[in-house]
Amino acid sequence: MEELYSIMRDLLEVEYNQESLLRLLRAAEAAYSDKKQEEAKCLANCTKYYLRALQKELQTAISRLDSYIAEEVKKR
Repeated sequence: MEELYSIMRDLLEVEYNQESLLRLLRAAEAAYSDKKQEEAKCLANCTKYYLRALQKELQTAISRLDSYIAEEVKKR
């Protein structure tokens, strides 16, 4: 059961991080003007890196959940 709680915490962390990513995207939209092209480019690059990190975290959490479920099925 502790493993399920740990996995749920990880998934909630990913959800929180996705909200942060959404805020970055909104900032990029607001910054997109002729004067602020460089700022928008920087925000876009940061967002891409952040998204890749979130995807890796989510894949890890899902793999852990799959492994846990498979172990529980074997026990029964």
